[in-house]
Amino acid sequence: MKRLLCFASVLVLICTSYTFGQDVAVFYDAAVENGGGLAVPNPSQLAEMIVEELEDRKLTAEIVDSDELAAYMEANPQGIYIITQGNTPGTIFKKEGKKDLVYTWLRGGGIGGFIGDYAFYYYWDKGARVTAAGAGQQSVFGATVTNGTVSQVSPTDLGKEYIPSLKKWSSNRASGLAVLKANDFKYESYADDGVNADPIAYQTKDMKGWFINFHTSCCGTAIPPNDQIATEYAELISNRFATAKAVDPTGKVSVVWGRLKSLR
Repeated sequence: MKRLLCFASVLVLICTSYTFGQDVAVFYDAAVENGGGLAVPNPSQLAEMIVEELEDRKLTAEIVDSDELAAYMEANPQGIYIITQGNTPGTIFKKEGKKDLVYTWLRGGGIGGFIGDYAFYYYWDKGARVTAAGAGQQSVFGATVTNGTVSQVSPTDLGKEYIPSLKKWSSNRASGLAVLKANDFKYESYADDGVNADPIAYQTKDMKGWFINFHTSCCGTAIPPNDQIATEYAELISNRFATAKAVDPTGKVSVVWGRLKSLR
């Protein structure tokens, strides 16, 4: 009996020495947009705030650059990334359809998140911004989902459930619900006006993962402050998309992050 009690105590100690979280790669690269962002003021600050908010929710997260993002995605086919600069690095997207890492990764179960200007309208390659225009989303999703209509969107019931801090706001890079329906997308609208939505998560019929269009706007229509975005994004990830994962109590977050560290 004493042996059983001792064994049970050891098990309790082992279990309580672990925390649970999902590795999240938060993209910020000082080489992209000269360290700035498209429609995102101070993206380096935003990236740091998102990491802090995720960690406050017992999730593991780290800021990665262009090469590290690609390495993370290859090592984590069902991971989560968040782009903070309004521009996608050429290491994962060059408007090449099935050849692009992001194309296959989303279909394999990865979750891609985006903040800033029009998703996949631009990509950063060899030190310069390249314009893919509407063909960028067609390359990834088979349709152009984003439009430039200024939309006063309000939180939906799902938005209130998953993102309690979400407020009514004005987006001019929202996703058109009619386009999503016409192309048989599955989607979750977190704020909309009945026509356009932002934030929203959607997937094509052949995607196992999701793409999250979150506070995208530009050209005089400002996105919310960085601290608000960080809180809202962390709420959505932790309440809807994160999956429990054991973390080594010695301080090594995961084998994946260990490999990424060695690349730096």
